[in-house]
Amino acid sequence: MKYYVLGLSAILLTACSNQETLKANTKNTVASDKIQTCVACHGADGKTGKPGVPPLGGRSHEELVAAMERVREAYSPQPLLGHQLSDDDIRVIADYFSSVN
Repeated sequence: MKYYVLGLSAILLTACSNQETLKANTKNTVASDKIQTCVACHGADGKTGKPGVPPLGGRSHEELVAAMERVREAYSPQPLLGHQLSDDDIRVIADYFSSVN
């Protein structure tokens, strides 16, 4: 009986752990999709995008966060994302592009 309870406990712990992993992976997938939307115009390195598109790569995290907050608040026209950026999206996108050298 104790092995049954021990086994059931292990299964429940694994299931809870997998739920948290699934939530994290889903969140990362959504953020990755947003990054891919940025890459479409700004380029994979954030520097070699379409003509007339400001570079993102290599800018400071703080500068990117401020710029994306302005985009979100519609102080800057951004046709693909507009008001769809959450605080987490902004953080992840800023992390990505500020790390590109």
